[in-house]
Amino acid sequence: MPLPLARSSILALAAALSSPGAPPAVQAAFTPVDAVKAEWDRKPPVLAPEALAALPPADRARLDLTLKRIGAPGAPPLLPPWLAEPTVQVWEAKALEAVTPQDRVTALHFLNRLKSPKALTALESLTPADAATWPAHLHLEGPLATALLNGAVAGPPVVAFMEALFKAGKTDPIRGGAAHLRLVLAGKEKGEPRMGDPSHLAYLDAWNRGPWEKRAKEHLQLLTGALVSGGSNPGPAQRLLEGLPAAPGAAADALAVKALGSGHIQVRIAALEHLAKAETLDPEALATLTRHAFLNYGGPLSAPFLAALRRHAPKDADRYGAVLLGSADPLAVAAALEDLPRPPANLEALVKRLWTTPMYDAVQTLLPALERWKLPEAQRRELLARFLEHPCWTARLDAYTLLAKADPSTPWPAAPKPPFLEDLIRDEALRLARAAKPVRLRITFDRGRRVVLALDPVNAPINVANLVLLARRGFFNGRLVPRVVPDFVVQMGSPVDTMDGGPGYTVRCEDSLAWYGPGSVGMALSGKDTGGSQFFITTNAAPHLTGRYTRVGEVEDPAAALPILDNLELGTRILTVEVL
Repeated sequence: MPLPLARSSILALAAALSSPGAPPAVQAAFTPVDAVKAEWDRKPPVLAPEALAALPPADRARLDLTLKRIGAPGAPPLLPPWLAEPTVQVWEAKALEAVTPQDRVTALHFLNRLKSPKALTALESLTPADAATWPAHLHLEGPLATALLNGAVAGPPVVAFMEALFKAGKTDPIRGGAAHLRLVLAGKEKGEPRMGDPSHLAYLDAWNRGPWEKRAKEHLQLLTGALVSGGSNPGPAQRLLEGLPAAPGAAADALAVKALGSGHIQVRIAALEHLAKAETLDPEALATLTRHAFLNYGGPLSAPFLAALRRHAPKDADRYGAVLLGSADPLAVAAALEDLPRPPANLEALVKRLWTTPMYDAVQTLLPALERWKLPEAQRRELLARFLEHPCWTARLDAYTLLAKADPSTPWPAAPKPPFLEDLIRDEALRLARAAKPVRLRITFDRGRRVVLALDPVNAPINVANLVLLARRGFFNGRLVPRVVPDFVVQMGSPVDTMDGGPGYTVRCEDSLAWYGPGSVGMALSGKDTGGSQFFITTNAAPHLTGRYTRVGEVEDPAAALPILDNLELGTRILTVEVL
């Protein structure tokens, strides 16, 4: 990864990337509105050399960030090397220099991801007195357990600091219990592996990480009970299905087949993902799988059903895939394309069907498949070149990225003329950028639980505008929370109550180096500029997300909001999302 360019180089780049012959601007300013316009059009701004030199510092910083976000050829990278390509050596050095809680946790986090036995170095200079100023929601229980599992040793200073945190009421019994369970299951601590609350996802996630031979019997008992008493909380059944190994035995496979009849889509997906890796199925189980598949065409179940059929009934998978390929559902078409070993006979007709913005999910699968299918290079490039004119910006970007690998001279695509709905987003983004005031969204979950988000239109006006307009349309009302990962994130905003789907269009990324601490709100993605309606809220520090996902704001009143998010059940219903 090349080093970031110096500021003078960035400013020169703004002029160099400008359209040849375009008249230079005369104003010595680059305002938030200018930034929105440039990022929306994905076109570097045109500024005369004297205007560049005269920009105030804040405007220069805004221009620097805009060029990085646009990402046109020659643009500098947003991420510094230590975030773009983290290494053990760099982060072990940063751990020695860490002073603030943010720096300490960030170094611990990356060293854990790199499996360094020196991960706790960042905490070793802390004293019990530091517990008084340690942020209450910056939890260390899980990261400490991960470090110990990676071979780190908690010396007396770390132990004393953790004891002081406990006395100060800044440790969480659920996180602590789950961390202890992980250590017991791994043989790092003595005792019987016990879950404080077998229905809490934190304990179930820790449980699933243990060796199967230590938990097999109890796991099947728990799964049997969860499938019987799933009720309004599908979390335990989903997690226990996810915790099955590839070959747990016929009894476990039978429970997965039984789960296909669940009324919770998350449970059915987890069951199908297990069946797709199971070694064999008996005839009765296979018949049940096939029957359920042919009753469920389209939507987020398409891909997991097709994968399970491909594993156990290839001929049925061929039939099922053919039906999906002819569907008008982008998720179904995407699943069929991902499964196809060779291009369909009607490739040209398929391309024409995909020529709408809502079909982007299928386009995202088709474009890389052209190489996997080993199409003649000339034909592949011709098809990709056509997608440079697709009505969806992200499809154009995907086509450009694939073409530019072989031919760096491929022209940067122009942004398409936005349809009416996207025009509204652009206009709202411009209005928010001018106002430069926080936007507050209140999420009301079932059982009267409420969380307020403070969104930042200065950092991410386009994405904030999109969420505001979706909320005003009632897009989120009645939807379910499809993803809950304890000590990490909760995710919501899917129109199909899974981690699939969106509003029928994509939204540009507005990445920055704003830190992902507890309570940060970010846009979920499946690649560059693929945001839409799905967003997540972190429940602990997640520094590896910094600069990779658009951070749109944070929760208000974290002391009240974060405990609510920590205890959300999978499948919690969102009653309303309101703009305050």
